[in-house]
Amino acid sequence: MLMLLAGVATAAQISLTAADGTRLKAAYAGTKGAEKGVVLVHMLGRSSGDWDYLAERLSHRGLRVIAPDLRGHGASAKAGDELADADYLAMKQDVVAAIAWLRKDGAKEISCVGASIGANLCLQAAAEDPDVGNLVLLSPGLKYKGVTSGEALDAYGERPVLLVASEEDRYAAKSTQVLDQRAKGQHHFALLEAAGHGTKMLNRDPSLEGTLTSWLLGTFQLSDGTAVIARPAGATTVGEVETTGQKLDVHQ
Repeated sequence: MLMLLAGVATAAQISLTAADGTRLKAAYAGTKGAEKGVVLVHMLGRSSGDWDYLAERLSHRGLRVIAPDLRGHGASAKAGDELADADYLAMKQDVVAAIAWLRKDGAKEISCVGASIGANLCLQAAAEDPDVGNLVLLSPGLKYKGVTSGEALDAYGERPVLLVASEEDRYAAKSTQVLDQRAKGQHHFALLEAAGHGTKMLNRDPSLEGTLTSWLLGTFQLSDGTAVIARPAGATTVGEVETTGQKLDVHQ
Protein backbone atom coordinates (compact mmCIF):
# COMPACT_ATOMS: atom_id res chain seq x y z
CA MET A 1 0.00 0.00 0.00
CA LEU A 2 1.28 3.48 -0.83
CA MET A 3 1.98 6.01 1.90
CA LEU A 4 0.11 9.19 0.94
CA LEU A 5 0.18 12.65 2.45
CA ALA A 6 -3.20 13.93 3.61
CA GLY A 7 -4.73 16.29 1.08
CA VAL A 8 -1.84 15.86 -1.40
CA ALA A 9 -2.24 13.98 -4.69
CA THR A 10 0.71 11.68 -5.38
CA ALA A 11 1.67 9.47 -8.33
CA ALA A 12 3.60 6.20 -8.52
CA GLN A 13 4.29 3.15 -10.65
CA ILE A 14 3.08 -0.05 -9.01
CA SER A 15 3.10 -3.80 -9.68
CA LEU A 16 0.07 -6.09 -9.83
CA THR A 17 -0.40 -9.82 -10.23
CA ALA A 18 -3.43 -11.18 -12.09
CA ALA A 19 -5.22 -14.31 -10.87
CA ASP A 20 -3.34 -16.47 -13.40
CA GLY A 21 0.02 -15.15 -12.17
CA THR A 22 0.61 -12.64 -14.97
CA ARG A 23 2.74 -9.74 -13.78
CA LEU A 24 1.43 -6.29 -14.57
CA LYS A 25 2.56 -2.71 -14.21
CA ALA A 26 0.19 0.16 -13.48
CA ALA A 27 0.23 3.89 -12.93
CA TYR A 28 -1.38 5.16 -9.73
CA ALA A 29 -2.44 8.62 -8.58
CA GLY A 30 -4.37 9.37 -5.43
CA THR A 31 -4.92 11.27 -2.22
CA LYS A 32 -4.93 9.88 1.30
CA GLY A 33 -8.46 9.51 2.62
CA ALA A 34 -10.12 9.44 -0.82
CA GLU A 35 -12.98 6.93 -0.81
CA LYS A 36 -13.78 7.06 -4.55
CA GLY A 37 -11.59 4.96 -6.82
CA VAL A 38 -11.50 4.57 -10.58
CA VAL A 39 -9.78 2.09 -12.89
CA LEU A 40 -8.76 3.39 -16.34
CA VAL A 41 -8.38 0.70 -19.02
CA HIS A 42 -6.62 1.50 -22.31
CA MET A 43 -7.17 0.44 -25.93
CA LEU A 44 -5.37 -2.28 -27.88
CA GLY A 45 -1.83 -1.38 -28.86
CA ARG A 46 -1.69 1.43 -26.30
CA SER A 47 -0.74 1.70 -22.62
CA SER A 48 -1.65 3.33 -19.33
CA GLY A 49 0.16 6.45 -20.58
CA ASP A 50 -2.94 7.36 -22.59
CA TRP A 51 -4.60 8.24 -19.28
CA ASP A 52 -1.80 10.32 -17.68
CA TYR A 53 -3.49 13.69 -18.05
CA LEU A 54 -6.95 12.48 -17.03
CA ALA A 55 -5.55 10.49 -14.09
CA GLU A 56 -3.81 13.58 -12.75
CA ARG A 57 -6.97 15.66 -13.11
CA LEU A 58 -9.15 13.04 -11.40
CA SER A 59 -6.71 12.56 -8.53
CA HIS A 60 -6.80 16.29 -7.85
CA ARG A 61 -10.60 16.01 -7.70
CA GLY A 62 -10.30 13.53 -4.83
CA LEU A 63 -10.25 10.14 -6.55
CA ARG A 64 -7.81 7.25 -6.26
CA VAL A 65 -6.90 6.36 -9.85
CA ILE A 66 -5.18 3.27 -11.21
CA ALA A 67 -4.37 2.68 -14.90
CA PRO A 68 -2.94 -0.80 -15.59
CA ASP A 69 -0.92 -1.82 -18.61
CA LEU A 70 -2.88 -4.78 -19.92
CA ARG A 71 -0.89 -7.96 -20.55
CA GLY A 72 0.98 -7.67 -23.83
CA HIS A 73 1.12 -3.88 -23.49
CA GLY A 74 3.31 -1.21 -21.93
CA ALA A 75 5.57 -2.59 -19.20
CA SER A 76 3.44 -5.63 -18.37
CA ALA A 77 4.22 -9.29 -19.11
CA LYS A 78 4.06 -10.39 -22.77
CA ALA A 79 4.62 -6.83 -24.00
CA GLY A 80 5.67 -7.03 -27.63
CA ASP A 81 4.57 -10.67 -27.99
CA GLU A 82 1.99 -11.83 -30.49
CA LEU A 83 -1.15 -12.40 -28.44
CA ALA A 84 -3.54 -15.33 -28.81
CA ASP A 85 -7.31 -15.20 -28.49
CA ALA A 86 -7.02 -16.52 -24.95
CA ASP A 87 -4.78 -13.59 -23.99
CA TYR A 88 -7.44 -11.05 -24.90
CA LEU A 89 -10.08 -12.90 -22.90
CA ALA A 90 -7.68 -13.15 -19.95
CA MET A 91 -7.25 -9.36 -19.87
CA LYS A 92 -10.38 -9.24 -17.72
CA GLN A 93 -8.18 -10.61 -14.94
CA ASP A 94 -5.93 -7.56 -15.33
CA VAL A 95 -8.88 -5.25 -14.67
CA VAL A 96 -9.97 -7.37 -11.71
CA ALA A 97 -6.45 -7.12 -10.25
CA ALA A 98 -6.54 -3.32 -10.56
CA ILE A 99 -9.94 -3.16 -8.84
CA ALA A 100 -8.67 -5.36 -5.99
CA TRP A 101 -5.61 -3.16 -5.54
CA LEU A 102 -7.76 -0.04 -5.27
CA ARG A 103 -9.90 -1.65 -2.59
CA LYS A 104 -6.83 -2.69 -0.62
CA ASP A 105 -5.56 0.88 -0.93
CA GLY A 106 -8.72 2.18 0.75
CA ALA A 107 -11.21 2.94 -2.04
CA LYS A 108 -14.76 2.09 -1.01
CA GLU A 109 -16.60 3.19 -4.15
CA ILE A 110 -15.22 1.78 -7.42
CA SER A 111 -15.86 2.99 -10.97
CA CYS A 112 -14.29 1.73 -14.19
CA VAL A 113 -13.54 3.76 -17.33
CA GLY A 114 -12.50 1.89 -20.47
CA ALA A 115 -11.72 2.70 -24.08
CA SER A 116 -12.48 0.35 -26.99
CA ILE A 117 -11.62 -3.19 -25.83
CA GLY A 118 -10.92 -1.59 -22.44
CA ALA A 119 -14.60 -0.61 -22.29
CA ASN A 120 -15.65 -4.21 -22.94
CA LEU A 121 -13.21 -5.44 -20.31
CA CYS A 122 -14.64 -3.00 -17.76
CA LEU A 123 -18.10 -4.35 -18.48
CA GLN A 124 -16.91 -7.95 -18.17
CA ALA A 125 -15.22 -7.27 -14.82
CA ALA A 126 -18.15 -5.25 -13.44
CA ALA A 127 -20.67 -7.90 -14.51
CA GLU A 128 -18.94 -10.32 -12.12
CA ASP A 129 -18.30 -7.79 -9.34
CA PRO A 130 -21.52 -6.39 -7.83
CA ASP A 131 -19.58 -3.78 -5.86
CA VAL A 132 -18.40 -1.90 -8.98
CA GLY A 133 -20.96 0.88 -8.91
CA ASN A 134 -20.35 2.94 -12.05
CA LEU A 135 -19.03 2.63 -15.63
CA VAL A 136 -17.84 4.96 -18.38
CA LEU A 137 -17.48 3.23 -21.76
CA LEU A 138 -15.64 5.08 -24.55
CA SER A 139 -16.20 3.49 -27.98
CA PRO A 140 -17.35 0.08 -26.70
CA GLY A 141 -17.99 -2.63 -29.27
CA LEU A 142 -20.34 -5.57 -29.31
CA LYS A 143 -17.18 -7.67 -29.70
CA TYR A 144 -13.48 -6.82 -29.77
CA LYS A 145 -11.00 -9.72 -30.10
CA GLY A 146 -13.64 -12.07 -28.70
CA VAL A 147 -14.39 -9.85 -25.68
CA THR A 148 -18.14 -9.21 -25.84
CA SER A 149 -20.31 -6.60 -24.13
CA GLY A 150 -24.03 -7.35 -24.50
CA GLU A 151 -24.51 -10.15 -21.99
CA ALA A 152 -22.12 -8.43 -19.59
CA LEU A 153 -24.29 -5.30 -19.70
CA ASP A 154 -27.34 -7.43 -18.91
CA ALA A 155 -25.54 -8.87 -15.89
CA TYR A 156 -24.39 -5.38 -14.85
CA GLY A 157 -28.07 -4.64 -14.29
CA GLU A 158 -29.36 -1.30 -13.01
CA ARG A 159 -26.03 0.27 -12.16
CA PRO A 160 -25.22 3.53 -14.01
CA VAL A 161 -23.31 3.61 -17.30
CA LEU A 162 -22.11 6.49 -19.49
CA LEU A 163 -21.69 5.48 -23.15
CA VAL A 164 -19.70 7.63 -25.57
CA ALA A 165 -18.88 7.20 -29.28
CA SER A 166 -18.14 9.37 -32.29
CA GLU A 167 -20.53 9.41 -35.23
CA GLU A 168 -17.95 8.63 -37.93
CA ASP A 169 -16.61 5.67 -35.93
CA ARG A 170 -19.34 3.51 -37.40
CA TYR A 171 -18.84 0.20 -35.60
CA ALA A 172 -18.42 1.78 -32.17
CA ALA A 173 -21.32 4.17 -32.76
CA LYS A 174 -23.64 1.36 -33.81
CA SER A 175 -22.51 -0.85 -30.92
CA THR A 176 -22.97 1.97 -28.43
CA GLN A 177 -26.49 2.63 -29.68
CA VAL A 178 -27.37 -1.04 -29.17
CA LEU A 179 -25.89 -1.01 -25.67
CA ASP A 180 -27.71 2.21 -24.79
CA GLN A 181 -31.02 0.64 -25.74
CA ARG A 182 -30.12 -2.41 -23.64
CA ALA A 183 -29.06 -0.49 -20.51
CA LYS A 184 -31.40 -0.91 -17.53
CA GLY A 185 -30.46 1.76 -14.99
CA GLN A 186 -29.24 5.34 -15.11
CA HIS A 187 -27.58 5.78 -18.49
CA HIS A 188 -26.62 8.44 -21.00
CA PHE A 189 -25.44 8.09 -24.60
CA ALA A 190 -23.20 10.91 -25.86
CA LEU A 191 -22.73 10.77 -29.64
CA LEU A 192 -19.90 13.09 -30.65
CA GLU A 193 -18.86 14.40 -34.07
CA ALA A 194 -15.44 13.82 -35.67
CA ALA A 195 -13.92 12.87 -32.30
CA GLY A 196 -12.23 9.61 -33.30
CA HIS A 197 -12.04 6.38 -31.33
CA GLY A 198 -11.54 5.62 -27.66
CA THR A 199 -9.23 7.91 -25.71
CA LYS A 200 -8.66 10.03 -28.82
CA MET A 201 -12.09 11.53 -28.14
CA LEU A 202 -10.74 13.15 -24.95
CA ASN A 203 -8.31 15.18 -27.06
CA ARG A 204 -10.70 16.02 -29.88
CA ASP A 205 -13.84 16.95 -27.96
CA PRO A 206 -13.19 19.53 -25.21
CA SER A 207 -16.51 18.80 -23.49
CA LEU A 208 -15.86 15.10 -22.90
CA GLU A 209 -13.50 15.44 -19.94
CA GLY A 210 -16.06 17.51 -18.04
CA THR A 211 -18.86 15.06 -18.84
CA LEU A 212 -16.76 12.09 -17.75
CA THR A 213 -15.59 13.79 -14.56
CA SER A 214 -19.07 14.90 -13.51
CA TRP A 215 -20.37 11.38 -14.15
CA LEU A 216 -17.73 9.91 -11.85
CA LEU A 217 -18.21 12.57 -9.16
CA GLY A 218 -22.00 12.22 -9.12
CA THR A 219 -22.80 15.71 -10.36
CA PHE A 220 -24.01 14.78 -13.85
CA GLN A 221 -27.68 15.71 -14.35
CA LEU A 222 -29.88 13.35 -16.33
CA SER A 223 -32.79 14.57 -18.43
CA ASP A 224 -35.22 14.31 -15.51
CA GLY A 225 -32.98 16.43 -13.28
CA THR A 226 -31.68 13.58 -11.13
CA ALA A 227 -27.96 13.19 -10.45
CA VAL A 228 -26.07 10.04 -11.33
CA ILE A 229 -25.27 8.00 -8.23
CA ALA A 230 -22.83 5.09 -8.17
CA ARG A 231 -24.87 2.05 -7.19
CA PRO A 232 -23.36 -1.31 -6.24
CA ALA A 233 -25.69 -4.09 -7.32
CA GLY A 234 -26.91 -4.63 -3.76
CA ALA A 235 -28.06 -1.04 -3.39
CA THR A 236 -31.61 0.17 -3.94
CA THR A 237 -31.94 1.17 -7.57
CA VAL A 238 -34.10 3.62 -9.47
CA GLY A 239 -36.21 2.85 -12.49
CA GLU A 240 -34.87 3.19 -16.01
CA VAL A 241 -33.95 6.70 -17.10
CA GLU A 242 -33.98 7.41 -20.80
CA THR A 243 -30.81 8.70 -22.45
CA THR A 244 -30.63 12.30 -23.60
CA GLY A 245 -27.94 11.65 -26.22
CA GLN A 246 -28.54 11.78 -29.96
CA LYS A 247 -29.31 8.40 -31.48
CA LEU A 248 -27.46 7.21 -34.59
CA ASP A 249 -29.60 5.72 -37.36
CA VAL A 250 -27.52 2.81 -38.63
CA HIS A 251 -28.90 0.16 -40.95
CA GLN A 252 -28.49 -3.43 -39.82
